[in-house]
Order: sequence, then structure tokens, then C-alpha cells
Amino acid sequence: MTHQGKTRKSYEAIIDAIVDALPVASYITIEELTRKTGCSWETAYRWLLIIMKVQDLPRVRSIKSPLGRGEVYSRDRAEYGGKKGPGEG
Repeated sequence: MTHQGKTRKSYEAIIDAIVDALPVASYITIEELTRKTGCSWETAYRWLLIIMKVQDLPRVRSIKSPLGRGEVYSRDRAEYGGKKGPGEG
């Protein structure tokens, strides 16, 4: 027996839907965002907060592994909230 509940979107689909629904030169409410995305109020609000938090974090970068096995990752030196560390101009 299969569950006939709500269809679940992938995290990527939710993020894309939220970002695509946000206007560029104006603002919308969470209620308007839920209508445009089809997400619940709680889902839209939670993911909007996550998106804004990630935008404040230092940039994460990846390069091909020097050993030739996949990728390796690093982050910029900036602290949370865009603050610069000691000795960073």
C-alpha cells in the first residue's frame, strides 16, 4: 500500500521556486510567496531564512582534487556576517 499524501519537492526545487518567485525591485509577503511557489507557509518561511543565512556566510569554493579523486573544498577567510578577520584590510 502506498501513501497518497502530499507530493514532496526536492530541496533544490524549493529553493529555485522561492528565488524565482521573489521580485527584484519590490517585496512580497510570505503569503504571496506561498501562493506563487505552492509551498506551505512554514516551508516557504524556513527556506527563506536558510537562503538569507547562507548569503551571509563566507563563500565556499571547490577545486578538482590534486590527487585526482573528486573535489576538495575551502571557504573564504571572511567571518560570519561578512566581517573580516584580523589583518584582512
